[in-house]
Amino acid sequence: MRAPEPADRRQYEFSGYRLDTLSRELLGPDGAALPLTSKALDVLVYLIEHRHRVVGTAELLSAVWADRVVEENNLSQAISALRKTFGVGAGEHRYILTIPRRGYRFVAQPSAEPFVERRRTALAAAQPEAAERLCLAGRDLIDAPSLVRCKRAIGVFRQVLDLDPLCARAWSGLAFAWHTLAIIGDMDPRQAFPLARAAVRHALALAPGLPEAHAGHGCILFSHDWDWHGAEQALQHAIRLDPRVPDGHFAYANLLHGRGRFDEALAQARLARELDPVSPLVNTVEGSMLAAAGRREEAAARIAHALEIAPELWIALLARAGMALAHGTPAAAIAPLEAAAKLSGRNSRVLAMLATARAATGDRAGAEQLHDELQALAEVGYVPGTCRAAASLALGRHDEALDLLELAFAQRDVRMTLLATDACWNPLRTHPRFAALMGRMSCAAGIARGIP
Repeated sequence: MRAPEPADRRQYEFSGYRLDTLSRELLGPDGAALPLTSKALDVLVYLIEHRHRVVGTAELLSAVWADRVVEENNLSQAISALRKTFGVGAGEHRYILTIPRRGYRFVAQPSAEPFVERRRTALAAAQPEAAERLCLAGRDLIDAPSLVRCKRAIGVFRQVLDLDPLCARAWSGLAFAWHTLAIIGDMDPRQAFPLARAAVRHALALAPGLPEAHAGHGCILFSHDWDWHGAEQALQHAIRLDPRVPDGHFAYANLLHGRGRFDEALAQARLARELDPVSPLVNTVEGSMLAAAGRREEAAARIAHALEIAPELWIALLARAGMALAHGTPAAAIAPLEAAAKLSGRNSRVLAMLATARAATGDRAGAEQLHDELQALAEVGYVPGTCRAAASLALGRHDEALDLLELAFAQRDVRMTLLATDACWNPLRTHPRFAALMGRMSCAAGIARGIP
């Protein structure tokens, strides 16, 4: 998923500081954002952009306070604030030189290149577009995710970072890969998300205005921290930075759906798909949301399109099976689930849904076998509690399912974010223990309409 960089975006580095003119942030040598008033920042940008000459006081006042009549004291206060931020006194001129009766000049030596090009070091010297191509290849792998493809994507992004550790897009892509592994790869979120969080921090430190990095930050706040408000703010910020980038819309659609705001979620999913029409993942998620809205023909077409693009995309087969279960035709879910189980290496979520389908068709023995397989897997590695709970619920073991949902809460299981909207849990919604879990997740009560 990619959109072109804004043409007027500039980023400057000097003495360990980093100034981004799009995000309007000044970062210190430690990567932390430094507090500056809007006008002080405008003064700094103007001085840097005209650093080859002395800028007169009248010119600075006219440029920064163009719409207001102000006194020279306003400029003096802005210069003083900048010097304080840089940790220098009024008599020091390491960054801003005062020329008496003339004006000011920025005297540090910043680098200033277009945002994407500035990131390339040794890799750029050898092959100018190699980093960008590799980043796109990594994101393409995640756009049709599987355990193997996500691991390959991590290898691709690390290849970029080995050559160019300042590539913010590679750090952002790495964060998405770890996040996706926690969702579809049966990776313990307590292992995946610290890695994703560290990668996002690197991306934001290098490129504070990179929309994909803010989208990744929002995903972590939603999927792992369960900070609904913080996630919404981060994702809205990602969209504001550049609404042409599909990542923000896609992640926001998932957040909104998890919160039961179905119409808003579908609108964001549609925007993401319009921006990235060949993404199998985006088409699959929009299809699932269309199915939840009762728009079955559109949903089937969207999922079929995803499978045309990526025939081995098991999560699209999972979505197709979910539609069959929601429509009351569990027998039609068996074949796509068997295929998904093979393609995914018997992913726990597939096994749980297959147990549900088999139980619904009267094959209790088959459902029991899948339930036991999930339990055996959990004895040797991580299995999401929600998957085991779904298999238990399919067999009518409500107390066991509730025990496993409480385990899922402790595990920070990413599927807990859909507790309010996944119709799988409807048989439990009147139970006090389930209501208590909903309260701990800050979820509203009610019957869900999302497909399993």
